[in-house]
Amino acid sequence: MIAIHTLFFTIVNRGKANAILRKAKECGAKGGTILLGEGTVTSKLLDAVGVTETHKEILMISASDELDAKLHETISETFNFSKRNRGIAFSVPFMNWTLDAAETKDISLNNDNFSYCCIFTIVDKGKSQDCMNAARAAGARGGTLIHGRGAGVPTDFYYPLLIEPQKETVLIISPKDQAPSIREKIYSDLELNKLGQGIIFTLPVGRTSGLFEERSEEHKGGGAQ
Repeated sequence: MIAIHTLFFTIVNRGKANAILRKAKECGAKGGTILLGEGTVTSKLLDAVGVTETHKEILMISASDELDAKLHETISETFNFSKRNRGIAFSVPFMNWTLDAAETKDISLNNDNFSYCCIFTIVDKGKSQDCMNAARAAGARGGTLIHGRGAGVPTDFYYPLLIEPQKETVLIISPKDQAPSIREKIYSDLELNKLGQGIIFTLPVGRTSGLFEERSEEHKGGGAQ
């Protein structure tokens, strides 16, 4: 049985997640969940010809700290995450509850061990572009859109119909120092303070692979191309 310390996420082009899951199982993962989504495109050329989204798959795997480190190393190397548009991976830690407070891991956003954050925004269908416009205005480079359905509407509302509003979840990975301004811009522009407009929350990110900022630093230091 694998102790669950983190959730390992990887975001890749559509059709690649199954191959990554097979490699993850070779590393010791017991399984994973694949979600369909779209990545937002920032290329001026693609924007000019009307292409604003690219099909993506989001693979989520529960992992121990040891497995998480192995997944980052193996998957990043095998699938060339150091190259542009090959994919990214990141890990969101779980709280390690123990009776001994000294052994409990600090996974707060104030922990200096975390350099990145994952910002989740859940809004009604059709509002994801407004969310990304606000995020980019605050410095975000891009995000991933995941489709879903809402729950909680009373079953007797407009009886006998059961209404399940369609939702969109926008996932943005951001350096920790930029996350507050991105979050506040989304919160303000989408008026999330009003009932039913949506929700936003931020989680710390433990490990990352393939992020643009990491590749930029490698180029500056003469690292991998």
